[in-house]
Amino acid sequence: MPEKGWYFDTVSLCNFLFSRADSLLKIRYHKRGFITWEVYDEICAGFVKYPALQRLEILLNDKTLTLVSLSDQARQLYSNLIIHLGKGEASCLAMAKVSDRIVVTDDRSARQQCNHSHIPFTGTIGILKACVRDGVIELNQADIYLDKMIKQGFYSPVRSISEII
Repeated sequence: MPEKGWYFDTVSLCNFLFSRADSLLKIRYHKRGFITWEVYDEICAGFVKYPALQRLEILLNDKTLTLVSLSDQARQLYSNLIIHLGKGEASCLAMAKVSDRIVVTDDRSARQQCNHSHIPFTGTIGILKACVRDGVIELNQADIYLDKMIKQGFYSPVRSISEII
């Protein structure tokens, strides 16, 4: 598993919070996961309507995720990216680009921009697949988490992690 670091966008992070799969993030990304203030603000806006999102505070308190502000260099990139992406996605891409880290996003536009900008990325499916590959969870558990995510509204390109392993 690379030691770089990952910038999580709102939707991808919410998939794990809603499905109560945030324990996977603790195992794989402890002290190597990051969220920007823009992502934090987007998730906090849903705390009242979606109490499961409040689990984000646990991930911050136990240092699984670190909350970061945009650097000067990232702000310059952000101002260009915000034209095409949401605040959370734009901030993740900007920070990942300047810090040579990986973006975690399921957003098609953000992934296209990552490709265009040569920023490595993964998403919800990639994380579940990696957790199985690394022995963090069994294949059937990954499928259970994916099913929960789909029921919560995640548009998945696959119905089962078994399909891609």
